Parts: sequence; structure tokens; C-alpha cells
Amino acid sequence: MPAEALNNVVPPSESSVGLPGSADAAPGRPLATPLPRLAAQASEHEHGDLADRLSELQAWLSGDLLGVEQALLQTSGPNLAQRAGWHILAAGGKRLRPLCTLLASRFGPRQDAVAHANARNLAVAVELVHAATLLHDDVVDLADTRRGQATARALHGNEVSIFAGDWLLVEALRRIVATGHPHLVTEALNTVDALILAEVDQGERAKHLAEDTDGYYRVVDGKTASLFRFALRAGAVAGGCSAEATAALVQFGSELGMAFQLVDDVLDFEGTPAATGKSLLADLHEGKITLPLALTLRQHPELRAAVAGVRSATLAGDAADPQAVAAIAAAVRQSGALTTARAVAAARLQQAQTALDELPESAQREALRAIADALATRRA
Repeated sequence: MPAEALNNVVPPSESSVGLPGSADAAPGRPLATPLPRLAAQASEHEHGDLADRLSELQAWLSGDLLGVEQALLQTSGPNLAQRAGWHILAAGGKRLRPLCTLLASRFGPRQDAVAHANARNLAVAVELVHAATLLHDDVVDLADTRRGQATARALHGNEVSIFAGDWLLVEALRRIVATGHPHLVTEALNTVDALILAEVDQGERAKHLAEDTDGYYRVVDGKTASLFRFALRAGAVAGGCSAEATAALVQFGSELGMAFQLVDDVLDFEGTPAATGKSLLADLHEGKITLPLALTLRQHPELRAAVAGVRSATLAGDAADPQAVAAIAAAVRQSGALTTARAVAAARLQQAQTALDELPESAQREALRAIADALATRRA
């Protein structure tokens, strides 16, 4: 990463902080951010150059990342729903969406204190929207654990978890309004609209065991890519980017989001629960028709009854037939569907890299390239 780019970095207000309740917070220790984890994964899988690039990125944006993490962990209140919302934020996460917002803001001519503050506020808002969707998803999916911890619904019930998600959405909108960019409120509402429609669409597809890939991509575009698009657009607005630069960044976000979900769907079958933060085959149990499962059902239509049975058992609160689950998982792994899904993700990431070619060479462009490369190799 070019050394001269460091001149534009807003320094952290403090080098370390310990906020109560954070799994990673301790007196005198920095708050955890996503990049060391990504760097460690890259190093573990013998991608040393990528690990170095991610470590440099961590050092470059340490102040902004710390500011975002502090703001997230200070988002709370006396109400039970507010505390439940804080619970999922304190559980940590990849924080890739806010990271993209921060980097997008660096492409514009506005690099003053106000622009940096707005970028941080928008980065926080993006993560609040993401966290809200997870709280709602946990209710729909009847999930008891997330990121290795009990979910809000498991601790406080479905009603509190739903209201906690609603509260986080309101907090996100407040932060967006505070930046003085009113049209971003409309963009945020359109994004939430896309998220809702995609989740409903996903549920309907699960009922009918829909195998079409067009429908799958439509769901992923709405439930995952839409928020990545907003994250990049919000950052571009904070930095005062040109229309051309904004369009390139939004395209990058769209492709990155599609690839992110594709890899997530692969990891449901071949990930490690300790690394992914969720149980293996969780999507299968919930009846989600991901690309690997859809491709497998095309090859093995005789599995449709077993897939429907697993979903019905989960919805009823019963344990699915372990033999049926094992047979479905084995068929997916042997069908080549996981390799196909990873290839599609790689193609999407290449399109994301192509979008970056429209932007001038800079430290922030190389940082976004590093993020795309990390997603291509991630195992968590």
C-alpha cells in the first residue's frame, strides 16, 4: 500500500479501548476488527502476500475501524429490545460492509473532518441494518446460536428479537439523516425494501423447492448484494465522488455481495462451525434452496422428498432424520455443485475487479482488491 496514502488517514482517538460486554474487549487491548481474522485465514491457507496486504490495510484504517467499532458497541439503551440489539453487535462479525463504506469514501475529493465523520456514521448505519436483518433472520430460521453465541431470540424470545431489529433499523436511519445527505435515506429505504422482498421470495422458493438459478440470483441480489451496493454508494456520497466513480464502486459492491453469498452457501456444506459461527448444514435444515442444493436437485430429483422432510421437521421444532440429512449433504458434495458455486463466485469477483479498473490507481483501490481476493479464498 503506497506510503503517501497514509497522510490522509484520520488518526485514532485512542490506541486501545475496553468496552464491557465485548467478547474481544479487555483493558489495554484494541477492539477486534475483521482484518486480522481475514489475514490469519489467508496466512493459514498459504496466501502470504494477501495476508500482508490485509495487515497493511488494517494498519492504514485502524483509526476509522476503531471508531466504527466503538460506536457499534455504544449502541444500546435501557429497554430490553435495545439491549438485545446491542447483544448481536457485541458478538462481533466480519464488518466488511462498513469497511467498504470507509474505503469508498476515500475515492472522493472531500477528505476533511466532516466527510470522515459522515463516512464513519454511514459505516455504522450499514452495519446496524445488517445486524437488524440477522435478528429478524434468526426468528424466521428459529436459530438458537449465531457467531458462537446464543441468539437474541434464544435469550429473550422472538418478540424481543423482532423489536430489537426494528430498533436497529431506526438507529441506522437516524445516523444517515445526521450526515446531511437526505437522498441516502431514500436509498436506505429502497435497500430495506429489497431485503424484505428477497426474504419473502426465499421463503416461497423453499416451500416449492424451486431449482431455477435465475430465482436464486434474484434472491441473493436482494438479500445480500443490495446492502453491499448501499455501503459503497454511501461511502462515495460521503467522499463527494463523481457519478462515474460512484457507479464503478456500486458495481463493485454488487458483484462482491453476490460472491459473498455464493461462498457463504458453499460453506454451509464444507465450512467449520468454529470458523463460520454457525452450525454446518444450517441452511439445509432451514430449507433454503441455495445454488449448491438447487444444482444437486436437478441431478437428483429423488432427493426432493428428503429435502422437504428436513425442512418440515425444522419448522415443527423436531430433529430432522440424520440419515436423510447425511444423504442430501453427501449428494451435494459428490455432485460437483460446490465446485460450480465457487467458480461462479470467482467469476463474480473477477467482475468486481473489472469494475475497479474504472477507478484511478490508489491505496483505496488496492485495498478493495485485497478484500475481493480475501473473499475468493475465505473459509469462514
